[in-house]
Amino acid sequence: EIQSLIEDARGHSVGAIQVLKTIGILNLITTSGPLKATPALVALSLCDSPQDQSLPQWQEEITALQQRSLLTYSKQRDELRIWQGSDFNVEAAIFERLEQERSPIAELLENTYPLKQIVPQRHYAETGTLRYFEQRYGDSRLDLNKLACSSGEYDGLILYWMDRTTPEFVPEKTSEGKPLIVVEVDKLDVLATRAKEFQVLKKIWKAAPELQSDGVARREVKQRLIDAERLLDETVRRSFDWATSQNQGWVEGKLSRIPSARAFQSVLSSVCDRAYPKTPILDNELINRRVLTSQGSKARRVLIEAMLERADQSRLGLEGYGPEVAMYFSVLEASGIHRREEGEWGFYPPRVGTGISPLWEAVEAFCLAAKDKQLSIGDLYQQLEQPPYGIKQGMVPVVLAAVLLYHVDDVGFYKDGTFIPVMGPEHFELLVKDPSRFSVKYFEMVGLRSQVFRELESILRSPNAKTPAGVRNASLLVVAKPLFSFVRKLPKYTLNTKQISSEARQVLAALQTAQEPDELLFTSLPMACGFEAMTAANEDADKAKAFRKQLVQCLHEIQTAYDVLLNSCQTRLYEAFGVRQAVNLREDLQVQATPLVGKCIEPVLKRFILAAVDGTTDDKEWLEALAMIVADKPPKSWMDDDTTRFERALSDLVRRFKNLEALQKEVAAKGTGFTAKRLTITEQDGREVNQVIWVDADKEGMLEEAVEKVLELPELQGDPKLHQAFIAKLSERILGDRPISDLDKPREGRKHAV
Repeated sequence: EIQSLIEDARGHSVGAIQVLKTIGILNLITTSGPLKATPALVALSLCDSPQDQSLPQWQEEITALQQRSLLTYSKQRDELRIWQGSDFNVEAAIFERLEQERSPIAELLENTYPLKQIVPQRHYAETGTLRYFEQRYGDSRLDLNKLACSSGEYDGLILYWMDRTTPEFVPEKTSEGKPLIVVEVDKLDVLATRAKEFQVLKKIWKAAPELQSDGVARREVKQRLIDAERLLDETVRRSFDWATSQNQGWVEGKLSRIPSARAFQSVLSSVCDRAYPKTPILDNELINRRVLTSQGSKARRVLIEAMLERADQSRLGLEGYGPEVAMYFSVLEASGIHRREEGEWGFYPPRVGTGISPLWEAVEAFCLAAKDKQLSIGDLYQQLEQPPYGIKQGMVPVVLAAVLLYHVDDVGFYKDGTFIPVMGPEHFELLVKDPSRFSVKYFEMVGLRSQVFRELESILRSPNAKTPAGVRNASLLVVAKPLFSFVRKLPKYTLNTKQISSEARQVLAALQTAQEPDELLFTSLPMACGFEAMTAANEDADKAKAFRKQLVQCLHEIQTAYDVLLNSCQTRLYEAFGVRQAVNLREDLQVQATPLVGKCIEPVLKRFILAAVDGTTDDKEWLEALAMIVADKPPKSWMDDDTTRFERALSDLVRRFKNLEALQKEVAAKGTGFTAKRLTITEQDGREVNQVIWVDADKEGMLEEAVEKVLELPELQGDPKLHQAFIAKLSERILGDRPISDLDKPREGRKHAV
């Protein structure tokens, strides 16, 4: 820039060029010393002595260069510069913030120069598993015993000790059991200076309001920031250079000196070998990852779908050489997990010595350990991430699916606590996103449980039952499924009635709340029947048979509870209508109701008559229809209180039925040409008078006129209660069983009902 300005000054006086050179030299000196290019100093530097007569001329030359914009003068700093000047004092701002900066070196470096993760190369080449070591700064403020990786994706931690005090004790591993390496860093003073300068310049660049309007200052701060970052980078590299520094480190708790970066890489790989001895050896970068790419996710989905649907086919029916085929060969075919045995393709444990055996064994052991309760797949994932496995999640769903397909009869699969009889690709899609929603349970079929299973199988297994393809735990479901179906088909009355024994109610409650087939068969039902839970450790054939006998009795009582209710309804109808015997109820009731068809308009009685004569339904449906009409509620939905309501409603309905029946008989005997009405008077003392009233057709007009005259009496107009009292009095006078003279006499407290 100085040379460019000098070129621009050519053609001007020699003095102008000398002034520019002088200011340029002083500007350079200013960056590393106290001298500044003040107007007085520049003028004096061009004179032989302070008393030189040419001093005013040099001052005029300086002023002329300023006027021609070849020089700028900063009043705040009292300095001439050969580029644009600024009123913002960057040096002062840096100094001020440096005085305020008191953060520890580790914190400064964490904010200004965070370290990238590092990969153990040899371990990756030999196992195919890409591991990451987190690199962080630390000091004596940390509790090394509680130190942990910041994320589960890291397989170990390298801590650079940024403290002048050497740690007294360094643990072998982090708090979660992962490898720990602590490196003691030299040259902390230089690192601290460089980190502080860079941190201060970053703050000035982001926060100083003067930079918003001062372009010159902004460019200067930016240039200083770039230089500070470069210096910090060089200082960190020199400080962490194993070959040139005197750094020492603790590897798995032991103090070691590492002569080179290559040796440090070898140490990392050796640490991984010791920390993760059970890591699978799998040469497939597409699936051996923590998070799969979109292509890898799709290929894994296709592979799992083929495992679930085409396990009996070679290569799972996969064609071509796509990524899913590559996954199949590297995970399932190379290990022998999917192979042909005795002429049939299926899933089996991997061959001895294959690299994926530790993963299979870990997943299988986890599933078989779930004897007493369900174990979350999320816990399995966490276990596999930790040493000695350190397995990446990408391949876990594939091996898990293979283990579950191998243990199709004795390991149950659950989603949100609900048993899943048929696994589908959609379950594994959700499992990949949230494994904690899924769980497994081992159905241990040995000892007493095996005997109980055989006893129950003998009474519940259908001889023609066929297990659909893909159904899990088929043997257990052969017994449990009929029980689940049995309780689903029970009417609401049976589910709520108290008219069964306490043991039967407990069995019914167990069937209603059951979610796991093994818990139902070996724990809930035995306890409901008065036995202890059937454990795998005990063997007692007599106990198993006694349980079966008691369970059969309870199931029979539950199954027949509704039939008992209908039989009770049939008995009540038989008694109310007085038919020959209960078995002849339908036949006799049809005979009684047939003459009344079309003769009744009252809704309930009309429906009852029509239902009684209906011959299109079987006896059970016919009885249910009558019970529903009487109680105004289907008997399957009855509660225990509804049986009492049925009896009360039946009594009233039978009375009206018989009244209508008697009236129709008398009408039939009398002939035609009149209408008939039946009146009943009930006294307060319980006496009752029934009378059929015959009205000749030719008397209808005269009777209507008489009624109108009575209702027009002033004493009766506008009072419905008096109308009713008049009817009762008139009925008693005419139909009563006492002489008319006696009826004329007043009777205290006498009430009438029609």
